[in-house]
Amino acid sequence: MKEQLHTEKFAADTILQKGVQVKIPAPFFLKVFGKKTINLKITSPLEGTMHRVASYYLRTGITFDMLEGITTEEALLLQVKHGKTISKAVAVAVLNGYWSGKLFTRPLAWYLRWHLKSKELFALTTALLIYGGVQDFMNTTKSVRKMKLTTPRMGQKSQGS
Repeated sequence: MKEQLHTEKFAADTILQKGVQVKIPAPFFLKVFGKKTINLKITSPLEGTMHRVASYYLRTGITFDMLEGITTEEALLLQVKHGKTISKAVAVAVLNGYWSGKLFTRPLAWYLRWHLKSKELFALTTALLIYGGVQDFMNTTKSVRKMKLTTPRMGQKSQGS
């Protein structure tokens, strides 16, 4: 049983390092040359990328509670209000780099909005969530908090300021 869990963890880590290929329709200028699809490689996002994605997501103000029991009209309203921001978050995560994120986020977000169906964009977002969750960030934060760098060590007297 232990060996099986170790094998599954190893497989998941390998997938994270190598990434997952996702096919999307090619832009017009590539279709002229006969290329119908392009491959995007989704890998584990960098810390800066996760910061940008979180920034876009938090700008929407959407909470999990808001999505529970949502009506069709409310869903359409959220799509109109926050669709561009969500597509930018997905584009940043796909680009996964400082300069590529700065230069190509808006064009890629526009392309994704106009060339992917909602179902395809959802599949892309799901892949990003699976491979780039915040669990590692939370583990790092908890570890740093346990270190308590500012507390006095043994042999030091605690002094007030």
